[in-house]
Amino acid sequence: MSINDDELLSSEIQASITADPALRPYGIKVSSRKGIVLLEGIVDVLAEKMRAGEIASCVQGVTGIENNLTISTDGKITDSDVNFEVSEELRLAPDVDISKVYGESKKGVVHLKGDVDSPAEAKAAIWATAKARGVKDIVSHITGSGNVGTDTEPIAPRAEPTLPEQAAMKFLDSLGEYQASLPRPVSASVKDGVIIVEGEVATLEQKNAIEKKMRNIVRQYGRRIGRIDNRITLDTR
Repeated sequence: MSINDDELLSSEIQASITADPALRPYGIKVSSRKGIVLLEGIVDVLAEKMRAGEIASCVQGVTGIENNLTISTDGKITDSDVNFEVSEELRLAPDVDISKVYGESKKGVVHLKGDVDSPAEAKAAIWATAKARGVKDIVSHITGSGNVGTDTEPIAPRAEPTLPEQAAMKFLDSLGEYQASLPRPVSASVKDGVIIVEGEVATLEQKNAIEKKMRNIVRQYGRRIGRIDNRITLDTR
């Protein structure tokens, strides 16, 4: 595979990930070398990391994936915290019977145990667990479901973006081709309702223009979104 082929492959995967409303705010970076795709960035939960990997794997020409997406957590999360989060996600999942499935966290790696009637139930339990805060990985010990693992799951359904995520996407849309002139493209992610804007600009004029677009978003959405955390830096080199 040539350099041009890798560039085309990276662009196609980048476009597919950006088109997903749940993943777009994270500004996930995609690169490729000889068909092996590298995913880099920060997401909030394991389900988003898994979904990005699934999207990349569905693109023709991909021979391997290095999913280096980091799962961010706010503050220290204990195994007890993770167990609670997992139990809540399993309880809320419509296709999971919590009398049959449970999870135990060991340093953030959740071991799913139980006995279910079908592979679909096991898959639903895995995806529900992956949505829980603090989960780093999942090991399935579920029986009665055939060979169901976390690395062969179908693409999870796209979640409807929250209002802060919609606002973040609209902000990025407003930048348009302006991004190409920046030393480091601007990204917008959402944590706990706060829109985090990161990037690097070459001039104070660029910084002021981007901040004006932020203010426009705040005026449009008002109190329906949390604050915007402006982390734009000025390249003074």
